[in-house]
Amino acid sequence: MKRIVVPIDFSPYSEKAFLSAVKIAAKGDASITCINVVNTTVDWKNLSEKEKARHQEILDRQSEAIDKLKAFIIDHKVKHNPVEAVVEVGIPAHCIAETAKKQMADLIIIGAYGRGYEEGKFIGSTMQKVLRFADSPVLAVKRVVDRRAMKKMVFASLFNEDSRPAFVRMKPLIKSLGASVYFLYINTPSKFTNSGKAEELMRKYGSGNEDLIIHRHIYNHDEAEKGIIDFSENQKAGLIGIASNTRKSNSSYQIGVTETVLYKTEIPVLSVKFE
Repeated sequence: MKRIVVPIDFSPYSEKAFLSAVKIAAKGDASITCINVVNTTVDWKNLSEKEKARHQEILDRQSEAIDKLKAFIIDHKVKHNPVEAVVEVGIPAHCIAETAKKQMADLIIIGAYGRGYEEGKFIGSTMQKVLRFADSPVLAVKRVVDRRAMKKMVFASLFNEDSRPAFVRMKPLIKSLGASVYFLYINTPSKFTNSGKAEELMRKYGSGNEDLIIHRHIYNHDEAEKGIIDFSENQKAGLIGIASNTRKSNSSYQIGVTETVLYKTEIPVLSVKFE
């Protein structure tokens, strides 16, 4: 793992995301990019310098963000891994996804909520959009990760071939953490598969990943999301991995398993898209 991108909006949750990134980066030689986005719908990157000069309020906010982000990094005194400050102007989720792509980030770590969080509120809209638009794996957190607990990761899936590339893209983080993986097949009354078939699906799915320690589990529950959470909490897992089929081009965005699980548990959720 070489590069971790962390969106920083100076909320408590973004600080938890940053501290999580520091812990994960410390396992190797990963560098961290902290990105703050000055939120505007103005097409900033396509404006000339002369046109930008007409938007003094945006320029002032950009200057303030640069100073504030530098101060944030200095205050946190990361000793062993390089930390870079990037300030962009535009729509936050798009800028975050574009920066991660440009830097070929192995991972985005983002707080489940941003500024203006209220108790009981659903997960942040920017985080939901990052899940949708980012090509990199996304680790969403509500608290600073427990590196020891993260040595046990639950990977919940239907274990079809379409999602295999997504799991492969999780491997750098899994190996960096030295985590054991618990394959989890949730059986619900509406989508029930006999144990033999589910076991075979998981066995085939794990083929070629002999460099990982993989355990296979079938769990019966009335609801898939609650089943994932119940199993993970019972196992004291430190990480839940989900391969998501969220599509950028889908205009009628639907709240998926990843967001629902994240909303209902304190366990960090790792999501990787597959098409």
